[in-house]
Amino acid sequence: MTEKAPPYKRISEKFKFSIKLIIIILILSPFTVLRSALYSQQKYTYRRTKMVVAMLEDAVKEIEKKGRAAFPQFRIKGSKWFKGEMYLFIYTMEGVNIVHPVLEHLEGKNLYNLKDINGRPLIQHLIWKAQKGGGWVHYMWTRPGEFIPTWKSGYVKKAVMPDGEECFVGTGVYNIRTEKQFIIEMVDDAIDLIKKKGKKAFKVFRDDSSQFAFRDSYIFIFKDDGTAVVDPAFPSLEGRSLLKYKIIRQMIERIRNKDKAWVSYLRPKPGDIKPSKKLAYLRAIKIGNERFIVGSDFFPAKPIWMR
Repeated sequence: MTEKAPPYKRISEKFKFSIKLIIIILILSPFTVLRSALYSQQKYTYRRTKMVVAMLEDAVKEIEKKGRAAFPQFRIKGSKWFKGEMYLFIYTMEGVNIVHPVLEHLEGKNLYNLKDINGRPLIQHLIWKAQKGGGWVHYMWTRPGEFIPTWKSGYVKKAVMPDGEECFVGTGVYNIRTEKQFIIEMVDDAIDLIKKKGKKAFKVFRDDSSQFAFRDSYIFIFKDDGTAVVDPAFPSLEGRSLLKYKIIRQMIERIRNKDKAWVSYLRPKPGDIKPSKKLAYLRAIKIGNERFIVGSDFFPAKPIWMR
């Protein structure tokens, strides 16, 4: 018959196990954070994009650790937070600006209804994106010292301060190269809106003031039988069969029995004759008994040394 270990010994063994478990957690925790940071960086191709994302995510950590006490450092020109045209802006979730190192007169003002030249309510889009977990919002804005608006891409995330106050932190970059992640987010957001509104969402994708257009990229939709449903660039095609186009047949075949897919093909850029590589991201969704293919495409920048 096996004798039981004394109670003090059993407690000692449990204590040792607990200590070992704590040590393992402490060792692995930094690697978990590191893996998360690396994953965020791996989503992007270009150094400039990675730099923007890293800066903003570091700022969110500062705010969540120090609260409003972190704000003064974001106003220091030449610091890691304010380099040339790249700086941080911070708003409450109601649209009140609380930090703007370039346009300080905006601080304290509610800019919830601020729109770009196309009527795009950019603060509302930034709030919406922050509430979804963060990401990119694209809009037309005038560079300081210039008169003609150009594309600006804002990366935004929500931060929760130690006292529970919520805000969103963003930074904008002019004429950033289009990343695959921009297209993925656009299509994924379109899918989310369709899940929420059904076919009523389709009219949003035709609206220039919506968040579903960036440069030459926009949301297109066709049925899996090839019938065009939404095409902001060629609205006259809506309701017609697109099966005569080889690329449509390729897209349908590529996403058959799948929820999502990428397709690569050749198309001339606007104003060019020579074809260039174009990438399309597709997702499939059912509304009732109908299956729709929702997508967007873009011309990736080249050559490789530009990354």
